[in-house]
Amino acid sequence: MKLPGTATQKENIYVAMGKLDIQPSQTFLDIGCGSGAVSLAASRYTDRIYGIDRREEAVRISRSRIPLGRFLLGEAADVIPGLPDVDRCFIGGTRGIDDFLPVLLKKSQSECIIVAHLARIGIAAHVAEMMKEVGIFQELIQINIARGYELAGDIALKPANPIFMVIGKC
Repeated sequence: MKLPGTATQKENIYVAMGKLDIQPSQTFLDIGCGSGAVSLAASRYTDRIYGIDRREEAVRISRSRIPLGRFLLGEAADVIPGLPDVDRCFIGGTRGIDDFLPVLLKKSQSECIIVAHLARIGIAAHVAEMMKEVGIFQELIQINIARGYELAGDIALKPANPIFMVIGKC
């Protein structure tokens, strides 16, 4: 069953993994874990995987895909305080970010890298501003993906919605 929302495309996951630079034994947190695709990619680098989602089905799916991970149901601002300190964080869901980002920063190790994956420019600008205010903003990038398809005996490209990534380092 497809979850509501926009799934993180595999190319965007590759970019996120590069930006996160996850090392063995680091604690990885996936906020808005959805189908677990990002957590699954992170599990190639560390076995300390945590995920949060407000949708029961998302937590169930993530648990089935990454059995050694810990996936928790609830609001990020409420769940994060009970987690171990975080070394790397992927934010795939931004509802409540005004509440959970300050809590996340309190649980972040020094040198923690945070990657927020965003479909809308307004929220990307907001997250960038929030990160600037606390002195962790590194960069904002836009990722454009176009997929080839057959058209009149040739190949044409159909663009996907661009994605914005806001990267911060504690």
